[in-house]
Amino acid sequence: MGKPRILVVDDSKFSAKMIESRLMASGFQVDVAFSAEEAMAKLSAPDAVFPDLVISDVVMPGLDGYQFCRWLRQNPATIHTPVIMLTSRGGVSAKVDGFQAGADDYLVKPVDPTELEMRIKVLLARMKAVQSAAEQTGVASPAKVISVFSLRGGVGVTSVAVNLAVALAQLAQDDVPLLDLALESGHCALMLDLRPKHSLADLGDRGADVIDDALVEGAFVRHDSGVCVLPAPPAPELADKITPTLVDTILDMLRPKYRYIVVDTPSRFDEVTLTALDQSDVIVLLLTPEIAGLKVTTAALDVFQALEYPPQKTVAVLNWPFAQGGLPQKNIEAALHMPLTAVIPHERVAFVEAINRGVPLVIGQPQTPAAQVLQQLAQQLSGRLSPKRVAKSVR
Repeated sequence: MGKPRILVVDDSKFSAKMIESRLMASGFQVDVAFSAEEAMAKLSAPDAVFPDLVISDVVMPGLDGYQFCRWLRQNPATIHTPVIMLTSRGGVSAKVDGFQAGADDYLVKPVDPTELEMRIKVLLARMKAVQSAAEQTGVASPAKVISVFSLRGGVGVTSVAVNLAVALAQLAQDDVPLLDLALESGHCALMLDLRPKHSLADLGDRGADVIDDALVEGAFVRHDSGVCVLPAPPAPELADKITPTLVDTILDMLRPKYRYIVVDTPSRFDEVTLTALDQSDVIVLLLTPEIAGLKVTTAALDVFQALEYPPQKTVAVLNWPFAQGGLPQKNIEAALHMPLTAVIPHERVAFVEAINRGVPLVIGQPQTPAAQVLQQLAQQLSGRLSPKRVAKSVR
C-alpha cells in the first residue's frame, strides 16, 4: 500500500512549505498548491492524481477555502475526500461556516504540528475502516446513477449521455446500462447504431410488480463498448406505458449489479423524469452559453433547491454549440452561483458525423478536444468505487 497523499492549499508559501516538510518527514506524500484555483486545476487535469486528504487555508486571494471546499464536495471524484481547514479566524461561527462548506475538521492557526498530524491520522483511519468494513462484508458500492438533464431541448443531452456511458464503460472495463427516458423520441440506440428488438415499453406491458432481473436484462440492446441500452419505446404513443414506479423498480434492480448507470432524460419535469433525478447520485446539468440557456438552467436549479437536492448532486456542464460569441464563462458561473465542471468546446462537424455514423465521438474521434473533455468528465464522475461489481450481467 502506498503512502497516503495529502494536498496542502495555502497562499502563504512559508506556511505551505512548513506543513509539507513536516508531513513528508512523517511519511506522507505531499502536493502543494498556492491558491484554490491552482488546486482545482490540478484536480481537474486529465491525469489528475486525487489526494487521500486535503488541508486548506481559508483566507486566500480569489476563491477562499470555503468556496474551494464546496467545489470539492460538488466534484464526484472528491466528494468523500476528508478536508481539514486551517485559519487564523477563531470562534464558533467560523467553524460552523467551515463545517457547512463540507469540512471534516477545523484547526485555528498557529497549528501545533503534532496535533495536525494526529487529526490527519484519525481521518485517514476512519476512511480506511469504512473501506475495510465494506470489503469484509463483501458488499460493493451500489451503482452510481448519473443523469444528464436540461430544461431546453437541442443542447446535446443525448450526445453527452451516450458518450459518457461509453467513456465510463471504457474506464471500468465493464458494462454500463444506459436508460433512455426520452420516451417520445429516444435516440440513444440510434447514436450507437443499434437496432433494438425490445424497449422499455415491453417492460411497461408486464408491469413493475412482475418484472425481474432476467426481463430487464433481456430488454437490453448491447454495444461492443460495453454500453447496454434500455431503449425508449419505438413509438411516441407507447410512452404512457412507462410509469414512475417502473423506472424506480428498474433502477433498484440495476444498482446492485453495476458500477455506473447513465440516464438520458427529456427536457421537462414530469413524474418519470423526477423519479430518475431523485434516484440519481449526480445530475449533469447541461447548458449553452446564451441567455435562453442560462434562464432555463437557473430555473432547473431553483427546482432542485425546492426538492432539497444537496448542492454536490448537481454538476454544471457547458456545451458550446457555435464557433463564436456566447456569454463569458465567468458570467455564467456568477449567474449559476456554482463553477462549471466542464466546458465542451465547439466541434464544427465532429458531433454531426458521430451521430450520422452511429459511432460516439469518444470512440470514432477520441483525439478531438470535445471527446477529450467528455473522457475527462467521465473520469471526474467515476469517483472511487471498488474495482469489481457484485455480479456480472448476462451477455
